[in-house]
Amino acid sequence: MKKLLVLMMALAMTLSIAACGGSDSAPATSPSTSAQVENTEFTAEQQALAQDFMSMAEEFDAIADRVNASPELLENEELVTAMNDLSSEIIKADEYFASPETLTPEIMGALTVAIEVGRSFIAEASTALEEAGH
Repeated sequence: MKKLLVLMMALAMTLSIAACGGSDSAPATSPSTSAQVENTEFTAEQQALAQDFMSMAEEFDAIADRVNASPELLENEELVTAMNDLSSEIIKADEYFASPETLTPEIMGALTVAIEVGRSFIAEASTALEEAGH
């Protein structure tokens, strides 16, 4: 359980870093800017990252479903809080995929690290759940 908690916290911190890595300028909200965003396409690299992120998020959801199906695991407040926090961080990170402009090289790098940490967490959590008979 301690390894699981450490991995969840590492992913949460990595996603928080990604969330803080945006540009200093505020996004413009004029109608002409919105039209320009719609005409801008995601690069192949951005699309691949989005697919990898979605895959990791779906795998996390499957682990969360397994934890939610286990009453004794739901009694562990630390685990439930960490999973909820991690879920919130995944939702925040998902916002970077709203437009190609938000996926700067720095953000993409941080998201790549977050995905790797997420996959490590998922593997550890899956092993821990199997060992616990869930």
